[in-house]
Amino acid sequence: MTSPNILDRADGIVAALLTPYRPDGTVAVDVLQQHTSQLVEAGIDGLYVCGSTGDGVALDEDSRVLCTRAVVDAVDGEVPVIAHVGTNSIELTLQLADRSVGAGADAISSIPPSIPLTEAEVRGYFLDLIRDAPAPLIAYNFPARAGVRLSQELLAELVEQPNLHGLKNTSGDVFEMSAFTRLRDGKFRVWNGHDEVLYAGLSVGACGAIGSTFNAFPTLYLDLLRHYRDGDHDAAMAVQRQVEDLVRVLATYGVMPALRAILTSRGLDMGPSRRPLLDLDDATRRRLLEDIDALDLTA
Repeated sequence: MTSPNILDRADGIVAALLTPYRPDGTVAVDVLQQHTSQLVEAGIDGLYVCGSTGDGVALDEDSRVLCTRAVVDAVDGEVPVIAHVGTNSIELTLQLADRSVGAGADAISSIPPSIPLTEAEVRGYFLDLIRDAPAPLIAYNFPARAGVRLSQELLAELVEQPNLHGLKNTSGDVFEMSAFTRLRDGKFRVWNGHDEVLYAGLSVGACGAIGSTFNAFPTLYLDLLRHYRDGDHDAAMAVQRQVEDLVRVLATYGVMPALRAILTSRGLDMGPSRRPLLDLDDATRRRLLEDIDALDLTA
C-alpha cells in the first residue's frame, strides 16, 4: 500500500514527463531514466507519467506500464510517481491502473474519456475508478483536451470518496480552482495544471503544480514555489513574470516539440515526437534556442 508520507511529498512541483523515443517509435527507457534522475537531482517533488505531455493516450498499455516501471526504478523511492491511466474505457483504465500500481506507482490519475459523455456518465466513470482503483486517485480536469469538464457540483460529490486524493486542474479558470480548493473544508489537494498561471493557482490554495515545462526548467518553478511559501511575494512575482515569458516563447513554437528540442540540445536524446505530432526543423530549432537564451532566465 502507498505510504501517505510519499504522497505528501507531491505537494509541490511535479513534472509531467515527456516520453523519449527511439527512431523506430519504441520508448527509450535509458533516456527516460536519465531524465528522471536529473529531475530528482534538481529537487523536483514528484513525477507524473504518461499524461498529456507524455503521450499517454497515444501509447499502448505495455508501453505505458514500461514507462511507469522505468521511472519507479529511477527514483528509487525518493519522490512519488503518479501514473496516468486514463483511457476511453473504464475496464481498460482499471486494468492499466492495476498494472501501473504493480509496477510501483504510488498513485494513479485519469482524464475523463475523450468521447461525448453526459455528466452522469462522467460521474459513473470516476466513481468506478475511485472505488475500484488499487491506489489513491488524482482526478484530471482538462476540458480543452477531454472535451468535458469536471463541474464544481460533480467534484463536490466525488470528494466524499476517501480514495480521491486530489485534482490536477488544467482549465486556466482560477475562480473555479479556488472553489475546488475549498472542498473538504479547505483540505482538498489541487495541483495547478497550466504552468503560466502558477502564482495565481498558489494564491487560491493550490498545493503545487503538475506541468510540462518543468521537464526543462524545474528550478525556475521550484524557486517560484519557494519564494511564495517564504512569503516573499515580490520575488515570487519576478519569477512568475519569467515563467510567462518562457511559456509565451514555447507556445510560439509548440510547447511539446519545443521542450523535446531543448532537452535534446542539452544532451538528452528525446528522439522524434509521437505521430501525428511534428518536430521542429533545424532552422526553427535554432531560432527557438536563440529565443530561449535571450530570455536570460535566472534559473
